[in-house]
Amino acid sequence: MKPRKSSCANILAMTASPAVVAASLFFSAAYAQTDDATAASDDTIVVTGTRLSRSGFSAPTPTTVIDGDLLQKAAESNVADALNDLPAFRAQGTPAATGVFLGEVGAQTLDLRGLGGSRTLVLIDGRRVVASTARGSLGKTAGGVDFNTIPSSLVSRVEVVTGGASAAYGSDAVAGVVNVLLRSDLNGFDGKVQYGMSDNNDAEELLVSAAYGADFADGRGHFLIGGEYVDNDGVGDCYERDWCREGYGPVSNPIPQINGLARQLILPNVRPSVASWGGLIAAGPLAGTEIASDGSIFPHDYGEYYGAPIFQSGGSADPQHAFYQFFPLYAPVERYSLMGRAEYQVTEAVNLFAEASYADVSAYSTSAQGRLFFGTAPTIYRDNPYLSPELAAAMDGAGVTSFGLGRITNDFGPSFGTVDRNTFRAVTGFEASLGGSWSLDGYYQFGRTKYHQIGYNTLITSNFARAVDAVDEGEFLGGMPNGNIVCRSTLTDPTNPLVEGCLPLNILGEYNFDPANTGYSFGTADQRNELSQHVAALTVAGDLFELWAGPVSVATGVEYRVEDVTGEADPISTELRFYTNNAGPISGPAVKVKEGFFEAGVPLAASDSAIGQLDLNGAVRLTDYSTSGTVTSWKVGGVWEPADFLTLRVTRSKDIRAPNFFELYNPTGASFNFLTDPENGGVSSLTQIFSGGNADLNPEIAKTFTAGAVLSIGDVRLSADYFDIDVDGAIASVGAQVIVDRCFGGALDFCDLITRTPGGALQSVRSVGLNLNSIKTRGIDFELGYSAPVFSGELALNAYGTYLFDLITVDSNGEVDYAGQVGYPVSQQSGLPEFQATTNLRWSNDVFGVGAKVRYIASGLYDVTKIGPDQDGYDPTLPNSINDNSVPAFAYLDLNAYYDLSVGGDSTIRLYGAIDNVLDKDPPNKLPSSFGVTNPALYDILGRVVKVGVRVTF
Repeated sequence: MKPRKSSCANILAMTASPAVVAASLFFSAAYAQTDDATAASDDTIVVTGTRLSRSGFSAPTPTTVIDGDLLQKAAESNVADALNDLPAFRAQGTPAATGVFLGEVGAQTLDLRGLGGSRTLVLIDGRRVVASTARGSLGKTAGGVDFNTIPSSLVSRVEVVTGGASAAYGSDAVAGVVNVLLRSDLNGFDGKVQYGMSDNNDAEELLVSAAYGADFADGRGHFLIGGEYVDNDGVGDCYERDWCREGYGPVSNPIPQINGLARQLILPNVRPSVASWGGLIAAGPLAGTEIASDGSIFPHDYGEYYGAPIFQSGGSADPQHAFYQFFPLYAPVERYSLMGRAEYQVTEAVNLFAEASYADVSAYSTSAQGRLFFGTAPTIYRDNPYLSPELAAAMDGAGVTSFGLGRITNDFGPSFGTVDRNTFRAVTGFEASLGGSWSLDGYYQFGRTKYHQIGYNTLITSNFARAVDAVDEGEFLGGMPNGNIVCRSTLTDPTNPLVEGCLPLNILGEYNFDPANTGYSFGTADQRNELSQHVAALTVAGDLFELWAGPVSVATGVEYRVEDVTGEADPISTELRFYTNNAGPISGPAVKVKEGFFEAGVPLAASDSAIGQLDLNGAVRLTDYSTSGTVTSWKVGGVWEPADFLTLRVTRSKDIRAPNFFELYNPTGASFNFLTDPENGGVSSLTQIFSGGNADLNPEIAKTFTAGAVLSIGDVRLSADYFDIDVDGAIASVGAQVIVDRCFGGALDFCDLITRTPGGALQSVRSVGLNLNSIKTRGIDFELGYSAPVFSGELALNAYGTYLFDLITVDSNGEVDYAGQVGYPVSQQSGLPEFQATTNLRWSNDVFGVGAKVRYIASGLYDVTKIGPDQDGYDPTLPNSINDNSVPAFAYLDLNAYYDLSVGGDSTIRLYGAIDNVLDKDPPNKLPSSFGVTNPALYDILGRVVKVGVRVTF
């Protein structure tokens, strides 16, 4: 347990929790503010959420704006960290959600509404961005945008459209749009150095950034160059934190009718019951025989165990839980990015621009070595010369000639790997005034990402099995033992090319092998992908004609896009012979997309009319995919301002998303996860999971409805928006555990994805993208903004909260509602709490500012598919009973401050600092997941982190 907090900290925690929770029922986001429009000039408004621009028009789509300067005041080093604090996002794609998965380690991707990252469209300055994730992993989408490639110090603001926006922005905007607008008007120098570290002396981070901009050609041109470097050392494995070291995990109980306990028990100090560091015989007459490091044998201590593998609580000679070892709680990431931009006003009516950027992101991960049991357990035969006399005698006494050895291969060292993503993007275009209100703009963009993933010291499953099957050459050939120990296969199958080079290994006890012999059984998994994107677009906009209430604004345009991926992989990966990190080269025809859109804004009543201002907005987009044909998306909405203090808004839209290149053509990959098998009484097993593309996928169609109101009284602005999104034919990989559970529930289409051994045990699961029946989500977003002069400065309160009614996945066997699930069960997705909020209170004057932020997460369930003692209908004999399914509410407090030193003229030195998780609050640690004992998508795993920095502008 952690040391007891000081009395001061206890008082702060007691006062913060109830007060903050009450406040969070309405308040949220540290720097978020709802804006229907952002001023582009004195008389023109760029309407967020649409392609229209004209003075006085209000967009019906709710939009949140995050100012870049406030991001810097909060000492955020990545834009995604700030966005993931907003309740509308699910933070599944972060360095904290790495686990044993090398693919996409360290990536920062976004997931609006919990609908999956592929349904959140990311734009930079309103333009699409080449994807930078290429492999994908649990919670991280292949084909997504890694926010590590976007320099946070060059961000002007971020606009988040929370609702279907396919008609305005194209495919993928099912959950909404995140539009990152970069600084383009910097004149002078802006640089900073920032350093941070956790109270545990890890997660050390250094950030250095610099940018310079200036006019040229008598002000007709402007250029900007900038760069950013960030190096975060990450956090080690589970045993680096006391709350994780307690080792809570699942233990199966197949006899609830006898002992009265639930079928699944979340217990501390969990260890495997079928394998050990030195070796454990888990089946047959010698079951329960464990091998010591000197090769001798002793009885395994099963601790608290109910006869169903694969885990037990307590007992065991292993000092640590093999499934919580090695992989980082927070992956180390080093990144740098460079950007240059220039624009030039050719005439009063024509402006040209060009922009280029390059980013390199390198991440490192240490992963578990082999966890070999059941189907992957190596077979040891009686003629193995490494058998100790004691073990050989035990085999003879039991009358057995071989046994399967459950083995944790930690003594061979962990597997480890690196992922490097470098992304280049170049865009050039023009903006032209055609006279009156009409404008024309166009651009061409090229993007390229090179993805390189290397997994070192990776166990080659079949080679390892041959290496441990050792014999004495002389004895095997019918003579006397000659002491020449070789692989059996070199004598029985010498012409097999896979046998060539086999060297024997002694795995009967730890560290008994010859280190010189490991090269045959362990290798390097090497995979490379190159992603490319070409985009050309042309848009014309203006006022078509005048109505009684104002001009009818229209925008129309076309876009052509080509996206392609090529890849290569080492032969062993291609043949799926590695224990993990397998993946072959990706291939398939390029995806070509042709789009055309039309949008109109129609004013029906002016603000001075008897009914107030009333505007209608509509858009339609026709999209032709080379892979899946033609689809149409549309949107219709309206904004009514019956009074100066009240605005009502509503939208209805049909949104689309076609399968991306990776969902269609990703090569088959293989990994392992432990799954619970309800068909065999809830027994857990380590099961091979195959993932990959599905060329038979169809486009998904979403129907979205939003309705809301904005109340503005004096300095107070309050909004409430209802959302209802129904995705039909949703493309999703539901996770291997869900596939097993749904098959058991009678969904036969899921059973086709499962392979069992002749004895009926789980052998493998094919977890690929499927067109599920639907995904549905409903809820209400609240936002509050308030500011007022206080003590010669300004006091500002910004808040954002979301009540989630439903987050439902529907398939042929029924529906599962993940609203209220705050756990991230193994091989599944994280749910979202029924309510969460973030509140920020800030006071500042011309030179000094302080701020406090509170993030609140409502209580919920670990797993909505399970039923615990606190829930109605609980019965321990139910197949889905669990001993503890309840998770309490949580609240986190962050503080920040800055002080500006004027050094003459426009030059300023800003000193700033921030403390995240001020109360050093541990996450709930009885939520077993693929990432340890908690849900890193919701709860902080770093603990208290202190950051300080200096920013210089002149």
